[in-house]
Amino acid sequence: MGENESMNILILASEYPYEKDTNADRTKVVGYFAKEWVKQGHRVIAIVDSSTFPAAYYAVGDKVKGLVSKTFDVSRTPDRLWTKRFAYDEFGVHVENIPITKYVPHGKFSKEALDKQLKEIVTVLENNRFVPDVVTGHWVNPQIMLVPRIAKRYDAKSAFVFHADYGKENCEKFGVQKYIDQIDHIGFRSQSAVEAAKGYLHFKEEPFVAASGIPDRFIERLQGKNTKSFENPISIISAGRLVEYKMLDVALAAAAKAIDGSDYDFVVAGDGPMKAKLQNYIDTNNQQKYMHLLGRIDRDELQKRMHESQVFVLISKHETFGLVYLEAMLQGCIVIASKFGGVDGIIRDGENGFLCEEGNEQELIHIFNRINGLTKEEKQKLSQNAVTTAKRFSESDVAKRYLENITGEL
Repeated sequence: MGENESMNILILASEYPYEKDTNADRTKVVGYFAKEWVKQGHRVIAIVDSSTFPAAYYAVGDKVKGLVSKTFDVSRTPDRLWTKRFAYDEFGVHVENIPITKYVPHGKFSKEALDKQLKEIVTVLENNRFVPDVVTGHWVNPQIMLVPRIAKRYDAKSAFVFHADYGKENCEKFGVQKYIDQIDHIGFRSQSAVEAAKGYLHFKEEPFVAASGIPDRFIERLQGKNTKSFENPISIISAGRLVEYKMLDVALAAAAKAIDGSDYDFVVAGDGPMKAKLQNYIDTNNQQKYMHLLGRIDRDELQKRMHESQVFVLISKHETFGLVYLEAMLQGCIVIASKFGGVDGIIRDGENGFLCEEGNEQELIHIFNRINGLTKEEKQKLSQNAVTTAKRFSESDVAKRYLENITGEL
């Protein structure tokens, strides 16, 4: 296929953005890839293989649902919206939600369920007169089982991208190695995930990284506006859903101890179940003058806040990529991110940001002290390096690289 030749791209995913879905935990990254591919001249259909439980589950009360969630360690159970079959078009992408029922949370789908799902997908393609040139899937269960079957049927190139589901136990549970052997190209959301998976999975070729991208308009808007003065007081920002694994309580505590006795400003953008706990820490430790919870703000407002801040910190656990890090880097922030997280490999410690062991308060205090000890010129150098790095990750560029890794036209 030539570089400018239009292709039919079929995406299989467990999640896809939908304007009627108000669940803030759902990732929108697959939608970003699809939207950019349409802009680049390709035709895209996305199939959402949304996992659902038997109808009886939705008829019981919240207490029973809570018991199911606790028993099976289910942090997010399928909601009613995605239990229905429906279709919609967004940004030129045709999306069809085809629910697939499982009886045990985190369990395998039956052969009958997978066969039925395959039949439903083929019907969608036939109804849309769509013969895929590329079939790509995101998230293991059930996409990795379906991708090779569909690709073989249409003699299409195949690819699969792991998200946070690449752990050894999960891979063994679903027998992913046999499916990897049948798929042309395998991707991960970060280089650190690639290196970890090499310890227990075998690949025909080096896996590629399907990174998230920054909206092109943010990069275009930035021209000539990315130089920070780094004058005192130090200004810090963090952003994300206020949940335990984001370790925002650790970030607040480390900042208070590292900058004790000095004037500073620390704002946190986001909402979630940890909000009361974080506010209690601020009040109990008399940090109201320095620390502020902004609540949920829109993406453009977040960019403005980042542009006004000197340091961005988020040392969360289980971060597959974390686009917010790149957005902060683009705004010239000195970013402190998690080691072995999604941007480990993009952030080079001490060169364009800093890396901290996830949730390690003492190490984070050390990094804050390290930043405080830098000269203004050293801070500006870090900032400019961060901006230069981030500019390589526009939505259009990362989507193009993703597709080039599949077609082999690099």
